[in-house]
Amino acid sequence: MLALWVLAALQSGPAPDVTARLDRTHVTAGDHLLLTIRARTRSAAPVTLALPALTGFTVVGSREVTEVTLEALGGPVRTTTRELELRAQRPGALVIGPVRVEQGGRRVTTAALTVTVDSAKAGLATAVSPIARRLIDAATPPAAGELGEHVALTVLLPGDTVLVGQQLDVLAVAWFPRELRARLRRAPILTLQTPEGVWSYPGAAPSEVAASRLVRGRWLDLFVAHEAVFPLAPGRIVIPPATVEYAVPASFSFFSSEDRYSLRSDTVPVRVLPLPGAPAAAGDPPAVAQALSLDLRLDPPNGRVGEPIAVTATLSGVGNVALWPEPRIGWPAGFRAYAGETGTRIEARDGRIAGAKTFHYLVMPDSAGSFQLPALRYPYYNLAAGDATAATLAPRPLLVAAGPEPRAPRALPPLERDGGPVWTDELARDLVPWGWLVLLVGPPLLAWLWRRRGGEAPPIRVATVAAAPLSPIGGAERRFHALLASHVPDAEARDGDGLGRALRAAGVESALADHVMRLRDRLRAARYGPRAPGDATQLASELEQVLRVLDGDPARTGRRGRDGHVVAVALLVAALARPAAAQALSAEALYDAGALRAAADSFATRAAAEPRAPAHWYNLGATLYRAGADGKASAAWAIAARLAPRDATVRRARELLPPPDAPSEPLLVVGLATPGEWALVAALLWVVLWSVAAGGRRPVVFVSVAVLTAGVIGLAAREAVRRGRPVAVVVHPATSVRVAPYGSASAAATVEAGAALQVDRSFGGWLEVHRQDGVRGWVLATEVTRL
Repeated sequence: MLALWVLAALQSGPAPDVTARLDRTHVTAGDHLLLTIRARTRSAAPVTLALPALTGFTVVGSREVTEVTLEALGGPVRTTTRELELRAQRPGALVIGPVRVEQGGRRVTTAALTVTVDSAKAGLATAVSPIARRLIDAATPPAAGELGEHVALTVLLPGDTVLVGQQLDVLAVAWFPRELRARLRRAPILTLQTPEGVWSYPGAAPSEVAASRLVRGRWLDLFVAHEAVFPLAPGRIVIPPATVEYAVPASFSFFSSEDRYSLRSDTVPVRVLPLPGAPAAAGDPPAVAQALSLDLRLDPPNGRVGEPIAVTATLSGVGNVALWPEPRIGWPAGFRAYAGETGTRIEARDGRIAGAKTFHYLVMPDSAGSFQLPALRYPYYNLAAGDATAATLAPRPLLVAAGPEPRAPRALPPLERDGGPVWTDELARDLVPWGWLVLLVGPPLLAWLWRRRGGEAPPIRVATVAAAPLSPIGGAERRFHALLASHVPDAEARDGDGLGRALRAAGVESALADHVMRLRDRLRAARYGPRAPGDATQLASELEQVLRVLDGDPARTGRRGRDGHVVAVALLVAALARPAAAQALSAEALYDAGALRAAADSFATRAAAEPRAPAHWYNLGATLYRAGADGKASAAWAIAARLAPRDATVRRARELLPPPDAPSEPLLVVGLATPGEWALVAALLWVVLWSVAAGGRRPVVFVSVAVLTAGVIGLAAREAVRRGRPVAVVVHPATSVRVAPYGSASAAATVEAGAALQVDRSFGGWLEVHRQDGVRGWVLATEVTRL
């Protein structure tokens, strides 16, 4: 037993080395600080980081990176680093609890961290925004009958109407007589609830007196709570009642008890008007902003073939930054663009919500030359001008040099000069359905007529029930819950009250996380409550906008998916599309002349017109192979092998590009014949079987033919099942298989061009894949070709 314990301890390895540190321990309220958690381990077991409750802080951003290094002594070391950018919310001595790390049954806990947060600088002018200050100065004091010796609570608004997407400042003001306020031992608690159908940003809620007013010879001290909201759809919103809670000592003794009071205000309706000139039909609302500017940066400004270019598009201005949609950038032909993470920075500008939204892309050019990025136009509604306008960028040149190591010329695979589908496979397809029915029923019927015995079973009718269409809210709700599951895998945290905290820990900004949590509760009330609160159209519009902020535009990403050979054709044609002037020559002549891109374009067009012709797919693969696109050539030749499995030319071509790894071989293997060809052989044996039965031959002959027929049917079914698996071929070298369906997720594995993966499901523009060797994760649909 002692030896087994020692052996298990040696295999598990030492406990991970965990550190947690802050870049600053003394900040001012509203400042940012960075919390870095690093875990080093030599074990291959997964590492789980459990964050403590970040009371008094808001998670502004997060990043997680895993690195593997090889040491001379000790082998590989895996380092997992998680960085959290925090913003201090309130002054005082704030404590960040211990960080817990678990690996293989071992648990390591770090020490707690203490941060000293000072109060914000200056006086009252910085505690409340200028807009809120103007509302306070213009507020009408409560009437004498409303106040008396007690507290009055009012809700202040700039007006009773607002445009869609325009900032609406909501202010709750509690009026305290000074003699009453002086008796309070602690500041009152003023709460302002967020209305439904809006995007909200919490404002200042100072614990001190925000202003003082002399009303009818009596001083009143004002406590305020401020919130900025942005209506999402036209209609009517209702500002919920604000509440104030305070406790007054029963006597002047320090040890006396306190009488607690609570006061609620009235609800305030607000009419939301549509944007002037906006269409009434449902659709994507335009961005609403003021002084919007657009910037596009490339790093490096000029590129090389096969080397990535980091492109950053930045939108800056005043408005609801979180809901600004992504700009539509037209990339030149031959450029592959991969969307990265989206960053949002919020700031206050003269009391208005402002900031910048940054979109990151990784662009890969595949050909050298001089290109031009088209002009960029971003339409939006300018609230200051009261009209629709657009932020524009002029076209800019882009030079792409040849790669540092050009590929050596490859041998010329011979082309297939005779095109057209395989006649056996086409015959099997043409027999559907009546030909196969005749072959199935005809021989037994003829044998019965010949032998004058037997019977025919009545046909079986199968009733089909059409699926009920999914409602717009239902479909959006499914995408919403799927997106929540991708951000928060823990079902208990996703369904409970800790959803907002889990989203903030995953890197979602605080305002967006709170809005997502409120929207989840509204969806539950709409589905399970006795009455659906609010308008269904307004709820659907709000749900679609939240989906666009969390995961980009689903209407755009939903069009990326295709099935079967249509995906392969569209990918190969779009990846190598060139002007139609090159089609004047035949594809074979272009191939012989070395114009490989134009030849590939022509062969891809033929394959799209006749997808059942193996010669078109083989010729396309030969052209791509000669051009150096090994992944796309492997996909084209895999399709040709499925259409013509016994073609010697196709078999020799596939030997030029064997699978890059052993787990891909069983996914790309093809049988001796197609399922249709096996079905034709089985049909022939079926006819022979009933001919033997009608002729009255010996039973051993009948049994032998029956066994042979059953074996051929089994081969046909096996080949059909094998080809029915959703298999995708990787077309780009060093493709990352990520742990989650977004560009900034960590790479779980890397596969080479030509590798095969089995597809489990699709999500937007991503595919979830797996393989028997343990590779599992998500890849972009544009990085693979589905067979």
